Amino acid sequence: MTKLLYYDDAYLQEFEAQIVDVDASENGPRVALDQTAFYPGGGGQPNDQGWLTINGQRYDVSSVKKEGRHIWHKLSTNGGEPSIPNGAAVHGQLDWARRYKLMRTHTAMH
Repeated sequence: MTKLLYYDDAYLQEFEAQIVDVDASENGPRVALDQTAFYPGGGGQPNDQGWLTINGQRYDVSSVKKEGRHIWHKLSTNGGEPSIPNGAAVHGQLDWARRYKLMRTHTAMH
C-alpha cells in the first residue's frame, strides 16, 4: 500500500521512497512506490507531474494513477528500455510550479 505523503504535507516538493512494484508494459514502464507525494488526480484536479531519480537516472513522470492499494507512476524513457529493479531507492520531485497552480485553482473553485 502506497503511503500518501500529501495528506501530511500538501506543500512537500521532494521525497525519498522505495520501489515496491514494477510494470514494464508495451506502453512504457511504471512503478509503484512505498510512499509518494504525487497526487494521482481526482475531484476535478489533474494528476501531478515531475521526476523520479532511480540509480542516478532521472525519469519524467508523465501520469500518476491510483489502482488498488498502489499509486502508479508512469515514466517517460525517451525510447530506451530501462532496467528498473524492484526495491530500488527513489528520489521524487514534483513539478512544484504546476502543482501549486493546480492547488490554487482547485481551492478557488470551491
